[in-house]
Amino acid sequence: MALIETGDDISSIKLIYIFNLVGSLIYPMLIMGALVAYEKKPKAADWLQSHYLFQINGFFISLILLMVSWGLLWMGNLYGLAVMVVWIVWNISRSVKGLKTLKAQQPIANPKSWLLG
Repeated sequence: MALIETGDDISSIKLIYIFNLVGSLIYPMLIMGALVAYEKKPKAADWLQSHYLFQINGFFISLILLMVSWGLLWMGNLYGLAVMVVWIVWNISRSVKGLKTLKAQQPIANPKSWLLG
């Protein structure tokens, strides 16, 4: 049984990008997106697998940046806020680029990139 039934891979990928956008404010959505990507990736076409890999890598990079941000804030260092703002801009930019690339029906050029692929 699928975690989320969307019908096809393109709809799943769009849904995950939307989860990532919403995840900029509601962090559990990031986890949902990563779980769906892990579930759907093995059965997808090659060019769609690049989108799933891009989303999975984005989740782990987000996890690292959020832990750094929270750690700095917990120690009373306001640089944590700067890291959080950079992460939000990065996360939104990555999701928008992924959606544009998906709309053009192209794979992500470098899905393992820490930047915008």
